[in-house]
Amino acid sequence: MQNDSRGNAPDQAEKNRKTPERKPLSRSRKEKPVKEDGPKEDKPIKEDAPKKDKPVKEDAPKEDKPVKEDASKEDKPVKEDAPKEDKPVKEDAPKEDKTEKEAPVKGKKERPKKKKKEPKVKRNWLLRLLFVAVVAGAMYYAYLQLTDISHFEVSFYTVEQEEIQSPVRIAFLSDLHLNEFGEDNIDLVNEVARLKPDLIAIGGDMTMMHNPDYSIVLSLCSQLKEIAPVYYGIGNHEYNDILFEGSNILYDLKKAGVTVLSNHYVTINVNGNTIDIGGLNETMDQFEQYGTKFWNKYDEKATNYRLLLVHDPGYFRTGGKLVGKNIDLALCGHYHGGQIILPIIGPLYHPEGGFRPQLASGCNLVEDTYVITSRGMGNHSKLPRFNNPPELVVIDLY
Repeated sequence: MQNDSRGNAPDQAEKNRKTPERKPLSRSRKEKPVKEDGPKEDKPIKEDAPKKDKPVKEDAPKEDKPVKEDASKEDKPVKEDAPKEDKPVKEDAPKEDKTEKEAPVKGKKERPKKKKKEPKVKRNWLLRLLFVAVVAGAMYYAYLQLTDISHFEVSFYTVEQEEIQSPVRIAFLSDLHLNEFGEDNIDLVNEVARLKPDLIAIGGDMTMMHNPDYSIVLSLCSQLKEIAPVYYGIGNHEYNDILFEGSNILYDLKKAGVTVLSNHYVTINVNGNTIDIGGLNETMDQFEQYGTKFWNKYDEKATNYRLLLVHDPGYFRTGGKLVGKNIDLALCGHYHGGQIILPIIGPLYHPEGGFRPQLASGCNLVEDTYVITSRGMGNHSKLPRFNNPPELVVIDLY
């Protein structure tokens, strides 16, 4: 047999030819035939190949594995990234779609919403400020109305007693404190005239303490006496000025045609009824010193229907000096209705009557005496009358 040019037997040459053809069958070794310089030495190729090829084989699988793995990884991320990329796309898309779809349903667009957010906040604040202003204005208006003393209301009380043979109407005014209702009190005078009283009783404190000008009172009384006889009881404001400031109000009232009842009483006939009408000046703390003398005389000699003008209703409160005395009707003032009247609570306070003072207003039966207290028609304190309008009282006796 002929040897080939390399000195190998033909069979061996064929084997050597076949071996390189088998190796490239694996995909990982397709490129290795480029390195066929190794097989020039057969043995080292066989022996060294694994040794030299170990790195190659190791490198090859490392290269191949990453290729496969990269391919798989690249494929997986492609598949995974696709949904990941799709998910945000899908999520963003629906969000945009939802806003776009919801926008037409609500009739609002996203951009206008963003633009109108700030104006809406401003409008909300403006609306709140406007609401607060309206509430404050309403409260202030209510306050002015509740503290207004330029208008008065008329309260009617009916008292039935056996001593009264025929009806008698009394108009009762108290605690004017130089207040006016219309020019020169024309509104008050007109209302009294409309009511057609049989007599007009005044409970005192028509003046203002330490104010020497009481021309308003004289003018009012002069007009009232043209309607009906006027009987004037003295309050603590007149009493103080008479005693300590030399006021001539008693003289001026008498000169104006008014009957002044300063610790004094008179007997009058009204519609066939004989009435002993008197006036007690002092407050209760001065009664023992100044009022006892008058009261003893009145209690002893007044035998007809007893009508007493008592400025201070404290005389008829629990433990008062006149509780249980023989008085048919007492007309009082002084407490100004408690000055402040609260819902449910009622009259709030008076310096002498305390909190929720008794007999601050209205008609009350104290044992056998009817006690009617006027809320008054004016104010002398810095504290306003609250929910306490001036009051003109009308009493009908039957």
